[in-house]
Amino acid sequence: MIDPSECFVAPIFAAKEMTLILPRSQYEYRCLIAMSGDKSISICLDEVHQLGRFLAFECTENESWKGIHVPGVRIELDEASIHDAEGYQAPKGSMIRFEDKLALRVRFEANYQTHGITVIICDNLPLCAHICPHAF
Repeated sequence: MIDPSECFVAPIFAAKEMTLILPRSQYEYRCLIAMSGDKSISICLDEVHQLGRFLAFECTENESWKGIHVPGVRIELDEASIHDAEGYQAPKGSMIRFEDKLALRVRFEANYQTHGITVIICDNLPLCAHICPHAF
C-alpha cells in the first residue's frame, strides 16, 4: 500500500529525484527515473513493445509517458545475486558498483538508435577499494 501523501500522478518529466513510476492501465509501464546531472533518464522495468526490459531514454519534456510517481525510492541489493563482472560485459539490468557510484546497465534509445550503456542511479557512495567494476 502506498499512502496518498507519498505519490502523485504526472508525466515522467515531472520527476526531480529517483522515482518509481507505476502504471494505471495496460498502456503505461513501470519505470525507474534516475537523475543524471541535469537530465532525467527513464528506465523501463517492463517489456516495452517487444524491445525488452531495461530500455532507457531521456524524459525531459516527455508528456506522453505518465503514471503514478513514487518519489525518493531507495535501492536495495540482493546479496544472493552478486557476481563478479571484471572483464565481462554485464547483461542488461545488472547493477554495477564502481568508484563512488551505482549504475544500471540499460539499452539506451536516442534518435531512434539503441546502444548499451550504464546509467548512474546513485552516487556519493563510499569509495570502492578496487578500481574494477563489480556487478550485482
